[in-house]
Amino acid sequence: MNLPPGQVVAVCLSTGGIPRLPVESAYLAETGFENDGHRYDEHYAPQRAVTLFGFAYLDQHERDALAFPPGSAGENITVKRLDLSLLKPGTQLAVGKAEIRLEKPWKPCHFKDATTGRTEPNDSQWKGWFASVVREGAIQPGDPIEIVSK
Repeated sequence: MNLPPGQVVAVCLSTGGIPRLPVESAYLAETGFENDGHRYDEHYAPQRAVTLFGFAYLDQHERDALAFPPGSAGENITVKRLDLSLLKPGTQLAVGKAEIRLEKPWKPCHFKDATTGRTEPNDSQWKGWFASVVREGAIQPGDPIEIVSK
């Protein structure tokens, strides 16, 4: 599989729950992004240190001509130009200065728009990923995403 590099659209954090809000840059540590909270204890796990979701999925989830912005699915990293559905567990990605390993497909339960407060269930098959951290580092919008190993 020879895919072109992806790109980070947004890095999103919250005190817990959705939506997560975009930030200029964040440091990804072994346990997840610094200053990012989780609503449920089971989300604190090395295999769930970070979540990825495709911007195209948010854009396709439009209702009433309003798209959901990055962070609406509760993802930490919103990506573009990388088809997450083609990747498999164990795939390692270089993202900014960090490196992550895809652990398990993740299907967000809801989308929530931070601006309007509007919430929609994710009744589609759109999925993202839970990932663990292989190498810590800073990540910011615009950073490339490259497949390191499959």
